[in-house]
Amino acid sequence: MNYKNVINEFFGKERIFLDQRKSLLVLLGSFGDFDSFEYCQQLSANSKKLANHSLDLILIGIGSERSKEVFCKFNNIDTKNVIAVKNADLHKKLNLKEGFVSPMPAIFNLLVMCAGISSKGTIKEVLRGYFGDKNAKSIFASDEAINIGPFSLLKGKMFNIFSKNQNLRPFELATRRLMNMIEILSNWKTYVPDAKFLTQRGATILLNEKDEVMYEYISESLLGYARKMSAPLSFLDDVLN
Repeated sequence: MNYKNVINEFFGKERIFLDQRKSLLVLLGSFGDFDSFEYCQQLSANSKKLANHSLDLILIGIGSERSKEVFCKFNNIDTKNVIAVKNADLHKKLNLKEGFVSPMPAIFNLLVMCAGISSKGTIKEVLRGYFGDKNAKSIFASDEAINIGPFSLLKGKMFNIFSKNQNLRPFELATRRLMNMIEILSNWKTYVPDAKFLTQRGATILLNEKDEVMYEYISESLLGYARKMSAPLSFLDDVLN
């Protein structure tokens, strides 16, 4: 599939891609999706790596312009790199996965995926958040404030009780996910103006200067936004070095 042609055709006269540039295209689901938050926090934390590879970052998420604005502010993503679409029409054109869909309300379908049904690997990924991962990097710096809702009573160093190494410590990722969940639920109508796209999965496509696909990952499950979840952006080193 020629991703650039499909996307440029979808948006019409609006210019999405720059000519003769490498592009990292990330299709998010809803802006209120846990995966969208977590993945973009990874991208934000690795912004220098993206710049070093001279990559044009393009993120496309489902929601409103207000959804995009609040999402970018919370996750420290530049709004100029993000495009909001109001539905999953583009995702369908790109043959991305809808996730679990039933006649029940979308929130029920999402909870089914949270339980690992029609969402392979989700339970394993949830457990990784609680037990830690020796192959992943830590999230919180020792002096970093951890805000649980309006309260900021904890510091990153509290995870040193489990390990003082630089790997992902027990409960560290689960805490980050709790912070994200509180933010989403506290601003639900903003992040999710239309709940029927909650289960829509996304994709990551890396294109070179000739529009050839250098890397492609199509998500099929909740909390499965990368081929290697312990290092979601490792493909940049694997492919570009």
